[in-house]
Amino acid sequence: MPINRQTLSLTKKENNVLQSRLYQNQTPIYAKIILMTNVKKDGNRIDEKLQDVNEEKILFEWDAPERSFQRKDRDFWITAIAILILVSIILFFVNEFPLILALIAVMFLYYALSTVPPGTIKNKLTNRGIYFGDLRYEWGLLTRFWFKKSLSSQIICFETQLRFPRQVTLVIDEKDEEKIKEIVVKIIPMLDESPTLVDKITKWFTDRLPLEDKV
Repeated sequence: MPINRQTLSLTKKENNVLQSRLYQNQTPIYAKIILMTNVKKDGNRIDEKLQDVNEEKILFEWDAPERSFQRKDRDFWITAIAILILVSIILFFVNEFPLILALIAVMFLYYALSTVPPGTIKNKLTNRGIYFGDLRYEWGLLTRFWFKKSLSSQIICFETQLRFPRQVTLVIDEKDEEKIKEIVVKIIPMLDESPTLVDKITKWFTDRLPLEDKV
């Protein structure tokens, strides 16, 4: 039976329309996960702010310093320099000159960060991800989060799937911690403490050899 060209053309148009509708109804995998994690037990109600991933909606926002900051007193620097000199003398006798220079560079960097106050930026939590100033990290790139104290600031840390950065930290106000936790815990898992080896070593060191008095 001969096929009418007009009939064939209509069939292609209808097929294209159908494919377009199917494509529009598709939802990214991470978005489906967000929606599924917000289904409530008393029914299949979903948080309206997280439901529509096509429209970005702000769940919470706040102004905060770019990083943790705390000025150090004179006693702190006297103790830190004394420890640096002692370690440098030991390294000098074992001919570890590059390591000595590295320790001096780290001390200088820490001094600079402790004397120059950070700027203020706007951080946000949205239905699509988190914002560190103008930088956005989608929820699909974040695996888990936790809170911790850093210097005199409370911060929230996000572990990422990226090679860099492996971790994103946002300074928060302590009074907003519960509100932020209530939003984020619906999307990604929360840890009680930092899982990183560096944080564990730092905590162990500061607990046993504090360089300044704890308030």
